[in-house]
Amino acid sequence: MKKLIGIMAAAAAVLSTAAAQNNFSDAAQAPVVANPTTVLKNFDIQRIGPVLTELGVTWQTVTASDGTNAVVANYAGVINFYMQPTACQSVGGSNCVGLLIFSPYEGSANPQTVRAFNDRYPFTRTTLDASGGAFITRYDIADYGVPRGNVAHSITNFLTLANRFQSELSSASQTVSLEGYADDLAASSLNLVGLKNLTGETAHASLPNERHQQSFDEATDNIVRLIADKSLPRNKIKNLK
Repeated sequence: MKKLIGIMAAAAAVLSTAAAQNNFSDAAQAPVVANPTTVLKNFDIQRIGPVLTELGVTWQTVTASDGTNAVVANYAGVINFYMQPTACQSVGGSNCVGLLIFSPYEGSANPQTVRAFNDRYPFTRTTLDASGGAFITRYDIADYGVPRGNVAHSITNFLTLANRFQSELSSASQTVSLEGYADDLAASSLNLVGLKNLTGETAHASLPNERHQQSFDEATDNIVRLIADKSLPRNKIKNLK
């Protein structure tokens, strides 16, 4: 995996473009892909590659020394990310029904910010790497097929959160404290509560990606509310002695 990441990192430098940061939000509104209800039987590169192209993603295939294929990609000149087909059922690494998507960030990442972001958004996972940087990941499954449109929206929603994660890592201080954690956790939302307070209404989300992004921001609050309901069943922690 380290060799693969090294190869992909080198290729990412070639793929990066000079597009401005503020173009990202417009591009991330999930351009409609052709035949969105057509079912992809797996996540093999020849199937997901055309979806990436329709989304305006610059990408290429890379091969590690062990023969493993992956995609290195760049979106809007802003986010470098990688896609690794997994759970392959055929010899030679084909008919892969799992897809690992990840985007790494170099530099000194504040562990508090990484943890707060991870706790806020269940759609992705964020964690520190061994060098002190961080990465964001997403894992999709296509055991019985998945529509092209779902693949496209999974990718664009991942990229929206990857862009948001990058912004929060860049703006975070290196202070670690309980108070700072609460601030970071609150900052991970898009001021949805503030919008409600100002307008008295819930923001209307018209596009599928917008609806999901709104749900991302509401997810933790929904979980906390349900956990607080003492009438709901719980799983028991059985400590071994």
